[in-house]
Amino acid sequence: MPNQNFPTVNGHECSWSDITIDVGIPGAENIKVVDCEGIKHSGKVERAVSRGTSGGRPMKKTAGSVTYEASITLTRSGLIALITALAEAARAIGAVRGNEVIISAVQFTVLVQHTPLGDTAVYATKLEGCSLDEDSEDNKQGNDADVIEVTLGPTSRKRKLPNGDWAVLR
Repeated sequence: MPNQNFPTVNGHECSWSDITIDVGIPGAENIKVVDCEGIKHSGKVERAVSRGTSGGRPMKKTAGSVTYEASITLTRSGLIALITALAEAARAIGAVRGNEVIISAVQFTVLVQHTPLGDTAVYATKLEGCSLDEDSEDNKQGNDADVIEVTLGPTSRKRKLPNGDWAVLR
């Protein structure tokens, strides 16, 4: 029997065409990222189990610790726009060594939002405490634009719920 609560006829699900990505850098204007080819993010709770005298069966779990990973793939012009904004923020906090600006010293927030066509809901994920930790470039012959994947290294990832709360891993 079809699920009538969530009809799919003439309905839309979030897709790449519905996405907006904003980067909030302290001391700089927010950047609306338009030269993006992809974004990935994940969170993981690493827990241990207590077995006690149960014959080796897990009896309890620890609260664990959370690790987050994220990366964004930008075109060259998108990366230059991001690096330029980070360089300005790095200068503002004194992260300069001679003529080198230390952009990895700047922490920023990435807000990823989806609003499907015809929907009023905004599905948001916020990556906080991001910094440029690594970049990777793979140039090849062909017609495709140059793209660079940048590791963001967030310290937090939150998903906004319809009631306004932010869901997090602990």
